[in-house]
Order: sequence, then structure tokens, then C-alpha cells
Amino acid sequence: MAYPHLRDMPKAATRKLFPPGFNLLHFQLILLLIAICVRALFWVFHVPGSLVVTILVTLFTGNISIGSFFLARPWLLYRRPPWNWIIYLPLLLCTGALASILAEIPLYLLNPRHISFWRAVLIDAPLGTIVTVIVGSVYFAYDNTRSRLEARNEQLQSQVQLGLMDKQIHQADLEQAHEIQVHLLPHETPQIPGYQIACAWQPARTVSGDYFDVLVLGKEKLGLCIADVSGKGMAAALLMANLQASVKAFTEDGGHPGIDSPAALCSKLNTALSNNIAPGRFVTLFYGILDSSSRVFRYENAGHCLPLLVHADGTIDFPAAYSGVLGLFSHWTYSDREVQLRPGDVLLLMTDGVLEAANDKDEEFGYQRLIASVHASRDQGVHGIRQRILADVAAFCSNQFQDDASLIVVTVN
Repeated sequence: MAYPHLRDMPKAATRKLFPPGFNLLHFQLILLLIAICVRALFWVFHVPGSLVVTILVTLFTGNISIGSFFLARPWLLYRRPPWNWIIYLPLLLCTGALASILAEIPLYLLNPRHISFWRAVLIDAPLGTIVTVIVGSVYFAYDNTRSRLEARNEQLQSQVQLGLMDKQIHQADLEQAHEIQVHLLPHETPQIPGYQIACAWQPARTVSGDYFDVLVLGKEKLGLCIADVSGKGMAAALLMANLQASVKAFTEDGGHPGIDSPAALCSKLNTALSNNIAPGRFVTLFYGILDSSSRVFRYENAGHCLPLLVHADGTIDFPAAYSGVLGLFSHWTYSDREVQLRPGDVLLLMTDGVLEAANDKDEEFGYQRLIASVHASRDQGVHGIRQRILADVAAFCSNQFQDDASLIVVTVN
């Protein structure tokens, strides 16, 4: 039966005795190189001595000094400069003296000299002190630098992990907001006799500032609402949800007076938004009422892009209105306008994400290409027109929508 923990004990012991990255064999080679350099330096200055003695003293003092450093390392590691050096240097000198004494014992026994032991220690002490100071100082500086870099690396890794966690939490919040927002938009498009209606929504991000709705106002009337909230992201999505709740409240069957007036709805929305949204925020909105009995489309445009009306004979109209946006000034006024619809007409309500979708040459899709898409698909019915417009816009901008794109298509039977 195998015992992995027994097999790994030498490695674990090494990790406890020596810090990460320390190699004992490499350290002996470094000490040997130091001994040769010191001996060469003594030779230049005509200092008597033996290479063998220099190597033995260097190996003894180097290993003893590095051992003492490892013992003191946990205590010194967390001292701030220069206090770590102030504490360490006296310790290093004491270690050098002790190492010189210990190193002299085998040398004195192997090579007896005609002087006393302590006299020999005094002769070899400078060499031991030099080796101790060189080895101890260099390794202490190296270890401090590496420890700071490791601590900094751990801190950076922690920050990266926190950043990834924050990003995951933020993404989860966005996905939940997207699900909520999808449920605020119509799942099934209401229909009334004499018309066919289809809607489309293409958010540029996870959440959108576009809002559209088809509202049942009675058996023969539908309210068509399309809006674009200033800005992008979560702030725009929150304002969009507020707008949707307000529109629903003001257009409820049997609710507020003026339910049949787009201008009255815009006025109510403008008052509500002006008192509640942050400064500088605003909403562009187009609201119209389809009447299946009279075929009259009454509408008001609060700063929104112009709708497109393609008649059966191919002529083009842009039902115009130039009232102010919602949410900036509560005193702005609005008025109703109307246009007569005829069989074969196609009415398009859109946000600027459709018209301003740009290709790699910074050309915008625009009304002319939108008209061409309608002409190319009008015999395919309302769903065919919607699909053709979406496909043409996506192909034009290589599916890189820079703004939310919403669309309501109405065909007159």
C-alpha cells in the first residue's frame, strides 16, 4: 500500500527549511565562485593565503550565514526598510564572527600551524567577515525584492479575481435585467380588423433604452408607441421601464381622460418624466392611434425620428410633427395630428438605431435604403417586410449595431 505523504516528506521538509526558489547545490557553486573572486582579489593586493583555505572558509561561513538568515527570515521579512537592514546588519556581523570561529576549527585540525587557535581566527576573520557580509547582504536584498514582488503579484491576482467576480456579478445582473426588459415588451402583437402589425427589437447591448408597444384601446383602436431613451446601458433601461409603466397607466381602458388623444398622453408623460428623471435625461417618443373604422391615424411626435408611410402607388410621406422631447421642460405643449391611411399603405415606426446603422465607410442606412427594403418586400406581407428590413440593416452594418434598433410595421388591408 502506497503512502504519498511519506513519499513527499523530503520535499515538504525542504520547503520548510528553505524559501521558495532556493537551490542548495546552486548556492554551493555561487560560494565557490565567490571564493575564487576573493582569492583573486587578495592576490592582486599581495595578501598571503591559500586557495584551498579560502574555499573552505567561504563554504563554512557562507552556509552558516545563510542558515542564520533563514532562521531570522520570518522575523525580518515583515519589517519595513530601513529597520530590517538596521536589525539585520548587526546580526550579520555577529554571524560572521561565529562563522569564522566555526570555520577555523576544521582548518586548524587539518592544517596545524605554529600559532594559537585564536591567533589563526584573527588572521582568517577578515575573510570570513567579507564572505558573510557579501553573501548575507546580497541574498537579503534579493530575498526582500522577491518577497515584495511576490506580495505584489498576490495582490494583483487578488484584484484580478475580485475584478472577475465583479464582472460576473455585473453580467448576471445585466442578464436578469435583460430578462425583465424582454417581459416588458409585447410578446404577442394585438391586431384589429383592416391592419396587420408586426414588431422587431434589436438591442445593441444586453439591455436597451428602446421601448415599443401595441396597446389595445378598444375593439377598433390600437395605440402604437415607440420611444428611445437618451443614453445606454442600465440607466437607460431603468428609465425605459419607468416609461413603459407610465404609458401603460395612462392608456388603460376606462382610465384617464384624453385616452384617445396622443397629445394628451405626451403631455402627461412629459409632466411625469420632468419631475422624476435625472437632469439632462430625456425621451423621444412617437405615439399614434389606429382606428379601423375611419382608417385615420392620429399621432404626436415628441422629438422622435419621422415615421415612414409608403403608399400603395409608391409615393412616400413622412407624417411630420416637431414637438419637444419628453422630460426636459414640463411646460412644453403637444397637439394631435392625423393622416388618412388607404389600402396597400405601409407605415413604419422606428428608432434611430435602424436609420443610423452604419457600414465600414461610416455611411448610414437611412430612409432611402429603408424605402428600398419596403418596395422589395411589400408583396410578402407585414412579416416579410419586417424580416427584410432587419436582414438588410444587419447586412449593411455587418451585424454591428451601435445603437438599439426597434421597428413597428403596419400594413393596411
